[in-house]
Amino acid sequence: MFDDLFDILITNLEKINSERVKLPNDLEEYKNENSTYIIKNWLFKSSKFRKWRITKLDGGEKIQVFNTVSYPTFNSELPILGVDILWFGASQKLLAVLDYQPLIQDKNYLEQYCKSIQLIKKKYCEFDNTKMKKVYDSNRYFSPWVIICRGGSVHIDKYLLNVFDIFLSEYLKMVYYHSENNFLNKEQIEKKQIEYDLYSSQKDPAGKLFKSFFGEEWAKKFIKNYLFTLSSS
Repeated sequence: MFDDLFDILITNLEKINSERVKLPNDLEEYKNENSTYIIKNWLFKSSKFRKWRITKLDGGEKIQVFNTVSYPTFNSELPILGVDILWFGASQKLLAVLDYQPLIQDKNYLEQYCKSIQLIKKKYCEFDNTKMKKVYDSNRYFSPWVIICRGGSVHIDKYLLNVFDIFLSEYLKMVYYHSENNFLNKEQIEKKQIEYDLYSSQKDPAGKLFKSFFGEEWAKKFIKNYLFTLSSS
């Protein structure tokens, strides 16, 4: 599932001359004992991004997941692109979260780098229908315009592809028009990305899913060596 989103993303990564990074075999693809859950991962880097990761989880009718996160290089103060899309087939329910996750909550920073999401929210208001839950601190690593959808198959069929396409395009446009930093220097950017990984490694609810699906040992390795690699810095 979500092959169309994956294809759009890969096409765009190829356009910006991204290089695929080889992962250890058990991180590139992993299955639980009876192959009920299969996870596949891809890692890329480019001159603009020190890390761009993609994850697809196939849990049959129980759950399907598409996740992607991009980290700009430490030379760029741009926000971290974050996308989480979950489909629960048995109940026919969709959960989607898309945001340009800010490194700081300065008003001018948010206006400059995150506000373009508002245009997507206005165009596809039917898709954006839920406020931030208290799993995360919404005043820390989310923008005021984070897109959150709790819906069903109609939201996938009518809106998801277009929302994702515009969301990705606007982010890449911002990246390639970005010329200089106005809020943070290189050392501060690195510190903020480390803090992001530390926070996310502790708060991301997906960690519990991975432990229940694939076991605690593999899940710890996955979080430390793939998802949030700066969390051990």
